[in-house]
Amino acid sequence: MVGGQVELQCQLFPSVSAEDMELRWYRCQPSLAVHVRERGMDVDAEQVPQYRGRTTFVNDHVAAGKATVRIHSITAFDNGTYCCCFQDGAEFGEAVVQVQVAGLGTEPRIQVMARQDGVRAECTSAGWFPEPRVEWRDFRGQARPAVTNLSASATTGLWAVASSLTLWDRAVEGLSCSISSPLLPEQRKVAESRLPATFSRSSGFTAWKAALPLVLVAVGLLTAGGLCIFWKRQREKNKRRLEEDRERREEKQQPPAGSDETEPWGVSPKLDPDTASPKLSLSEDGRSVWRLLFPQDLPPGPERFELEPCVLGRERFWTGRHRWEVEVGGRQAWVLGVCVEGLPRKGRVPKAPRHGVWALELYRGRCRALSFPRTRLQLAQPLRRVAVTLDCHASSISFHSGADGSLLYTFSGLAPGPLRPFFCLWTHDPCPLIICPVGQETRKVSADSGDLWLSPGNSSGGDTTSPIDKDTPRARLTFSPSPVQLREGRPAPKSQQDCV
Repeated sequence: MVGGQVELQCQLFPSVSAEDMELRWYRCQPSLAVHVRERGMDVDAEQVPQYRGRTTFVNDHVAAGKATVRIHSITAFDNGTYCCCFQDGAEFGEAVVQVQVAGLGTEPRIQVMARQDGVRAECTSAGWFPEPRVEWRDFRGQARPAVTNLSASATTGLWAVASSLTLWDRAVEGLSCSISSPLLPEQRKVAESRLPATFSRSSGFTAWKAALPLVLVAVGLLTAGGLCIFWKRQREKNKRRLEEDRERREEKQQPPAGSDETEPWGVSPKLDPDTASPKLSLSEDGRSVWRLLFPQDLPPGPERFELEPCVLGRERFWTGRHRWEVEVGGRQAWVLGVCVEGLPRKGRVPKAPRHGVWALELYRGRCRALSFPRTRLQLAQPLRRVAVTLDCHASSISFHSGADGSLLYTFSGLAPGPLRPFFCLWTHDPCPLIICPVGQETRKVSADSGDLWLSPGNSSGGDTTSPIDKDTPRARLTFSPSPVQLREGRPAPKSQQDCV
């Protein structure tokens, strides 16, 4: 509740003492610290101003691996997602806690103003969160339509209500206005008011006389609405016919019947020139990038990487499953994956999940996942093409070999919000990175021993098959409010022919 307090609890599994660990609670990014504790001491210097003096660390169960931070004097701006982070040397884990703030406003007040042949009633209240619901009823229990205006305070974030209606029905003796929070619907606040006696005792004929223009307007609106609906349906029929014609023309491009409905949607992201480092050169179609020997003279901008040779894709992914392939060719050093929208672009770019980057890196002949700590990947053959599968619903991203579909690595626990393709070219190789266009799909067949993947375009000119690499994910210590299950990775069901 607004003005109260809330506890952010995180449990370490297995239960070990967290007294000497670094404990951090933050909003969205680790730099937006709500509370930081190192070796049993609070670190106030890293705390953002709006939480200073409002947080307390609870020591009761820290020896059992349970860390709790209490936030006092809750405001509407405290509503949202919090992350808690445990770190003990090389061991690291995070968990997400959702806080929903509710605010019950002041008692509503009804003000009644008499008008010619009618009456206007206005109901006002303030101090609600989130947006409240308003309902008018007469003393007979019948709901009455009203015009409601809601406005939020820039200083407190709380909502104010101003709802009004005009009555022409002389039989109505009184009104009630009820306001409630969607989070606490049972704790509604109600105000009642009786209408002026002169209004209730007026003749019914006057009421009908006043209502006649409204009836005529309603009839006119209904007639106009009927005509609009008729023409709208005609347009929809024509649109459906055009869509059916287009679908018939594209029938050959549709997936076969019985295909897996969970297959990711193939995309071909374009590179965003506004984010490209001056050390990089992009192709006109925005799907190839080269490393330059000397930096270009480009206009500075808030989105551009200045120091490191990085570039982002134009696309922003919020939901759904998406898949694209990148031709790395013979390049000796590269980084590719996804990152959060707010990744820092001035100076050194931190490349780790805790900073919003989930990617693979090839450097000096070694391929590794940029996890924490880094994970060395054993490759059966040099990578020429990498397939990336992003599942926003599962908050995971998987990397597969474009040659045989084998799983390279899977990240889980991606941050919510928009994610963008991320690329970085370390060395001055003449070979570019190429984002492959959406093309021929890899076919999957079933066999007694498991799924087989048919990848087009091998050295012998025919299809090659190889079994799915079902490597067991590396066990690791997981920190979360509840135990997290590790799931086996699965290669994405699509591949494409060589881009070059």
